[in-house]
Order: sequence, then structure tokens, then C-alpha cells
Amino acid sequence: MLCHVIGVMNLKAMKTYLMILVLSVSSVIVKAQDKEFYEKVNHITSMYINHGLVNYTALQAAPTELNAVVDMIKKTELKTLNDQEFVAFVINAYNMLVIYNVVNSYPLESVIKENGFFSDKSFSIGKVVLSLDDLEKKILFGKSKDSRLHFALSCAAVGCPPLSKTVYMPQTINEQLDEQATISINDPDFIRVDRTKKEVQLSQIFEWYGLHFGSSKKQQIAYLNRYLKEPIDESYKVKFYQYDWNLNDWKKP
Repeated sequence: MLCHVIGVMNLKAMKTYLMILVLSVSSVIVKAQDKEFYEKVNHITSMYINHGLVNYTALQAAPTELNAVVDMIKKTELKTLNDQEFVAFVINAYNMLVIYNVVNSYPLESVIKENGFFSDKSFSIGKVVLSLDDLEKKILFGKSKDSRLHFALSCAAVGCPPLSKTVYMPQTINEQLDEQATISINDPDFIRVDRTKKEVQLSQIFEWYGLHFGSSKKQQIAYLNRYLKEPIDESYKVKFYQYDWNLNDWKKP
């Protein structure tokens, strides 16, 4: 009887040990995949992005790495990610999927001339099928209302905030979002400050997402001054210039 009890206990212990071993190995595999994902995204952004423009011609000619990244996105379960991993992964995934979408339709003049570019074309992330709109508005902004995210996301248009050449990493995501917000708001093409006229012209992103940046002129100027190297007075006039939806195409000679 005693031997039987000991045998049962040993069997349970062995099962527990094997379960822990499987989970540990799975964790190592996931971490290895994570590392490869960020390395590949960083290689794509550093090689094919210049001053916010994307070399779609080169990516279309050599799509292997981009296709591999999209395959990795399909295999990722968002619910397994912590907050920092979630934000970094979704930003990178969104930007890569936008680029992937453009490459598959290239050449084109503007993404808004492609029916359903953001709303209809779907992608798999884990077991979930999403459009780009779903990924941005329901998944990313559904979890975080951080206004800085707008400066990190690509919409494949000249009017977008300048696209980063560096991958977003979980360990440094907060600092990177701060840096990208500072770069964008001090970019004279994106935020157009006229100190002679005491006027600032904002991207329509600030108009479309008023809840994120402030709906009043005073709130919008206060937001800008958090990042502007030379703050402006709250008496400045605020206007919105027309968004440029031409493709952010870097046609490298």
C-alpha cells in the first residue's frame, strides 16, 4: 500500500516537473521569437526608412524579411504580453502591416485611393482577424489613451508624423514615445510655427483626435509646449492645415 502511495506521488511529481519543463522551454522559444521579431523590424526600418519616407520599391523587390515579420505577427498572442510588450509590439506590428499593405498594392499614389486600405483589408494576430483600423482604434487605443502613440504610428502618407528608423522596444518604450513626440512636434513641416504672425498651424491629427490632445486652443498650445524646444504663448492663433495623403514614398536613386 505504502509503495503504491509513493508511486502515485512520484508520478504526480514527474508530471508537475514535465509541465514546468514544457512551460520553461516554451518561454525560451517565445523569447527567442520576440528577439528575432524586433531584430527584423529594426533591420527593415533602418534600411528602408529615410526622413520618414519608405523605400517601397526596394521592399517590393526583396520582400522576404517583411513577409517573415508578418508571419511572426500572425503567431503572436497579444494576451500573453505585458503592458510594455503589448504597446511596443502593436506599434511595430501596425507599422509593418501598413508597409506590407502598401508593398502589395505598389505602385500607388495614396492609400486613401485604395478601397478599404485601413478598414477592410484584414490580418491575423494570434487567433484574431483584424483590420488596420481595428488594430489602431480598438486594440491599441482601446488599451492605452496615450496621445504620444499618434507620433509613432505610420499612415503611409506624407502628412504623417515622421516615421522612426528605429524599432520600438518594450524596455525603452516610454522614453522612445517621448523622443518621437519631441521630434514630431519640433518638425517644422509637421507643426508650423510662425513667430512673426504669432500663429501655429497644426496637423489635422490634432483636430481628428481632439480628445487626446485637447479640444480647446489653450489645451492644444499647452500640449505643444510640453515638447516644443521654444514654447509659444497661449495667445497664438491655432489653425489646421490640410492633411497630405500622398504616399510617403522614398524613391532612392
